[in-house]
Amino acid sequence: MPALDQLGRVAEISLTVARRAGSLALSTVRQVADMALERRSKGRADSWQPPPPVSGAPTSTQPRQAPPAAPAPAQTAPPAPAEPAPAPASAAPAPPDVADHVDREAVVVAESADPGAADGAGAQIRIGEPWKGYGNLTAKEVNDRLATSSPEALAVARLYEAANRNRVTVIREIDRRLQAAD
Repeated sequence: MPALDQLGRVAEISLTVARRAGSLALSTVRQVADMALERRSKGRADSWQPPPPVSGAPTSTQPRQAPPAAPAPAQTAPPAPAEPAPAPASAAPAPPDVADHVDREAVVVAESADPGAADGAGAQIRIGEPWKGYGNLTAKEVNDRLATSSPEALAVARLYEAANRNRVTVIREIDRRLQAAD
């Protein structure tokens, strides 16, 4: 079949594309990390200054305390029953005291990221083992097994070997067997 004749070349091209994609992703991650480190180091060089106080706000860092209670007036006669004041038709709540509520801008306390975020989100290519237990075999054991492998299995083994352990003796043996199969 013509497609099977070119399987080794397809595997080689696929590996080249995967390596270039990985290299590009790594380069991008490095640039982003360098920019983040540069931003962080510039931020540390400037000393932190607290925001300016809001006008009307207390300047003390002590918590506000209630004013002391006024002494009770001396009573000689029981007080007259108080009549409830008529409620106005549109009673609006009184505005809160400026000192009780002060809006301030948010201050960044810490930055964090998920584990592995520095690695970046890029293309990931995973190549499975050509056969079960391949990763545990020595180069000699792999070469012995290649003698009975089909050209398709040889192409997959070459792609896996080049992407993972990259043993020269195994890759040479696979290439030799693929050329012999053509």
